[in-house]
Amino acid sequence: MAFDSNLSGTTELDARLVQAYNQEFIISGNLERGIQSTATIKDSIAGKAEEFVLYTKLTKQTSAMTEDDAATSQSMADTKVTITPAEYGTVVTQTRLVQLQSGDMATRGAFAVTGTNMRESVENKMILIGEAGTNELIVTQAAEASLTSSDTLTGAYVAYAFNRLRRLGIPQPYFAIAHPDVVYDLKVETAATGWLSQNQYNPDGRLEILDGEIGMFGGFRWIESPLVTVNADAGASAVDTYHCQFYGQNAFGYVASEAPHPTLAQNDKMNRFYHIGWYGVYEFGIVDANAHTLVTCASSIGANT
Repeated sequence: MAFDSNLSGTTELDARLVQAYNQEFIISGNLERGIQSTATIKDSIAGKAEEFVLYTKLTKQTSAMTEDDAATSQSMADTKVTITPAEYGTVVTQTRLVQLQSGDMATRGAFAVTGTNMRESVENKMILIGEAGTNELIVTQAAEASLTSSDTLTGAYVAYAFNRLRRLGIPQPYFAIAHPDVVYDLKVETAATGWLSQNQYNPDGRLEILDGEIGMFGGFRWIESPLVTVNADAGASAVDTYHCQFYGQNAFGYVASEAPHPTLAQNDKMNRFYHIGWYGVYEFGIVDANAHTLVTCASSIGANT
């Protein structure tokens, strides 16, 4: 017979256990405030490629029209960028025995690490796409291979990036993504002068503050990310280099036919193996190259050896 008709076991508390696992994943893998939200987003049907269309601006009209003449039509021109979603994901396989012997702590840990991996993988993919951009300025040097440890990002180069976007008429807001080493040098060079805190440029809380967003400087909302690539020994005398990204509206496109999400599966005869992971069908791409600028620099606190 049953030990107690009011027993509180895994059957009765199954929903609570699932909620605890999901909570671990949600905390670690939250994508709601990730940098992908700054991209132009399209949903893809059945995993098919999606087209992002850019229209060339019409000629500005500065001459008055005559009363009895019909307006002359202008021809429209467009270009398109195609982004095809692909499968991404990973999985951790645990045995039932390790779950039992760890008091299910190993399971919660698996949801936490796979959630973190999903968030970092999505962010890193967008960063890598941007680092392959073609509009590049190298700090004080003619080539990345010539950068020295003193060729760090300064306010003057931030102003240049801002000017480039503004002169091309790229709509705001503008964002900058940089490695913590680069942000350190910039703050030292500017003595933190000119930096606005989130409370200063978002006093009413209407803006969604992104993960890693540290403030505003030079007209850009800055996102500090350790996932920015450190190009080891790419400069002169084994100096490490970094790509800082400055971009505005429509710089990035993001296509998803199945948004990244947690997965849990059992597929053996005795339910002894648990596969905990994440899966998504998505892709990033640069849509408007004019809206994206790279500034390549070194850092005084890079490894540089």
